[in-house]
Amino acid sequence: MRARRMGWLLLILAAPACGSSGGGEPFTPTTPVADICGMLALSSVQTLVPGASAGATFTVNGNANLWARGCQWDDRISLMIEGALTSHGVQVLSSEIQVTSNANRQVTPVAGLGDEAVYLVNVGLDEILNARKGSYVVSLAAYDSSPPVSETALQPLVVEVLGKL
Repeated sequence: MRARRMGWLLLILAAPACGSSGGGEPFTPTTPVADICGMLALSSVQTLVPGASAGATFTVNGNANLWARGCQWDDRISLMIEGALTSHGVQVLSSEIQVTSNANRQVTPVAGLGDEAVYLVNVGLDEILNARKGSYVVSLAAYDSSPPVSETALQPLVVEVLGKL
């Protein structure tokens, strides 16, 4: 399941530069998260996957515009945090919140979470809550859940992570 999520992420990371930010404010690069698995308490993850074991980090290659870090719990839950290194990186990360629905993916805006957020259901695959806070995007995904994991179940975990950025 992670491979499908990672493939989508790699397409975003590979997006070409498309101009300058045009904003008058100077850009400050984000700092990569050192301990991605430590961003969520195991007890929090276990609210979604009872008995889940400690998380394992996985590597996501960034580029000149973005860095990304990931943690996976029992191949059922993954946390991805991405940060912008350039103003173009901010634009690329914003596209993760502007995802549109189609026949296989339902996207619902989520109010009151970070600067902006969306809940995505990729039918038959996963449920993902993406939230942007400044120049960071937090993505929490649940895989192979029956019934699907709701936005309200994912939200407290994302709030926990956003509070540590």
